[in-house]
Order: sequence, then structure tokens, then C-alpha cells
Amino acid sequence: MDKLLEKILQLLQIFYSARDCITAICSVFGFIALLVVAAGSFAGITQALIRFGLALFAKKIAIIAGLDDFNDIRKDLVNSGLIKTRNIQHVTNKHLDEAQSALLMIIVHGYLSNEEFNAVVRGKKPQCGLIVYCPPEKGRIDEQGMKLLSMISFTALCNFRGRMVNDVLLMMLSTSFKGKDIN
Repeated sequence: MDKLLEKILQLLQIFYSARDCITAICSVFGFIALLVVAAGSFAGITQALIRFGLALFAKKIAIIAGLDDFNDIRKDLVNSGLIKTRNIQHVTNKHLDEAQSALLMIIVHGYLSNEEFNAVVRGKKPQCGLIVYCPPEKGRIDEQGMKLLSMISFTALCNFRGRMVNDVLLMMLSTSFKGKDIN
């Protein structure tokens, strides 16, 4: 009987030491997996934060609009507390070539003729964000304009000023922007 108990105790010791080994191995693998996931998450978030920080610091926003609309939009952007006045540029229909170098454009619908609008939209850089602000009092964009906008990358259409501020911030994050883009 004592020998049987001894055998059972030996088996239990082997079982517990095997369980302890498996637990230790799983703990090590779990810790390594946690480090890998944390590092990957941190790297992705850090890249987005750096890109967004650079955009807020230096990305020029070209606003193609009449003076009243420009002043309203500029005030909304500056009041957000994230965008500096020095990063906002007014572009009139007499100097549309200035907008071609922009990395983010806002066009107020109805300010440009259809030909000017088409030229600006088609001439923008691929990495340039484009927001068309179309308030209800300015009318609707025609079907041809909508088709053109749907073919161009990084475009947004909004009809409320508050939504436009959100679109500007999202566009800054989503469009390609690196330190080399700072002029």
C-alpha cells in the first residue's frame, strides 16, 4: 500500500512539474506576443501622430473662394484651435495656378466657372486633398461635376461648415504628407 502511495505521489510530482513547465513556456510566449503587439500598435499610432502633427504644423490649405466665404472658412478653421492662420492661403479665380502646389484645397461651390472648376480638380496633385464646400444657398453641383469628383482620389463634398472642419482634419490625416513636403 505504501508503495502504491509512493507511486501515486511520484506521478503527481511529474504531472505538477510538467504543468509548471508548460505554464512557464506559455507565459514566455504570451509575454513575447504582448511585446510584439504593443510595439506594432505603437509604431502604427506613432506614424499617424507624426504625420498628423506635421500636417497641422506646416500643411498649407488653399481656399478658393470669394473674400466673404474665405473669411468665414478661415475663422472656422482657426477657431478649431488646431490650424494656424499662417497655414491658410486665399486663392482667387485670378490666381488659380497658386492652388496647383497646394497639399489641401477647399473650393467653395459657385465661385468658379465650370471650366475653372474642372481645370483645378483635374490639375491637383494625386496626394492633394480636395474638399468642395457646397452650402445650400450656393445651389447643387451638377451631374458632370459630381462624376468628375467621384473619379478623383482624396475628395470630399460637404455642405455644412462644421462638417468641413472635420473633413479638413481627416483629410490632413489621410493624405500623404511627409517632412519633405514642407516648403
